[in-house]
Amino acid sequence: MLLGAGGAARAIAVELVLAGVAELTIVNRTPARAAEVAALVTAARDIPVQTHAWKEPVSVPEQIDVLVNCTSIGLGDAEALVPVTAGSLRPDLVVADVIPNPPQTKLLRAAAAAGCPTVDGLGMLVGQGVLGVGFWTGRELTPATAPDLVAAMRQALEEVFA
Repeated sequence: MLLGAGGAARAIAVELVLAGVAELTIVNRTPARAAEVAALVTAARDIPVQTHAWKEPVSVPEQIDVLVNCTSIGLGDAEALVPVTAGSLRPDLVVADVIPNPPQTKLLRAAAAAGCPTVDGLGMLVGQGVLGVGFWTGRELTPATAPDLVAAMRQALEEVFA
């Protein structure tokens, strides 16, 4: 389930299709934008895609395995909470947030308290940085092939966002 339908949601939706996701749910304040992302997904691969208008708070259905906040809620505000029903966060649900600052958003803290595995936005930012360094240097770099660079970039970002 993706929360949001902007640029980050589009990129993540494409990556999910490439990774072989079986179905996708997109929740957004503007249903037409969610429909645009859904059309992008189904044009790439014919999978079931549901779109829903954002009705606060969002309750995560039992069949959802991964929840990704693709909105700007929480950016620079450690106390801003994506409106998700706390009771729908369960230990078998992976919760990711694209927000890199703060790395531990209120959503991720709530998810961790509910026993969910979490993924913060620093990983995405570091991955983009590694690819950027590769483009600039003409080297083929990925997070998998440059673990020392990944570690150094993540540490630097953690210090900046501390």
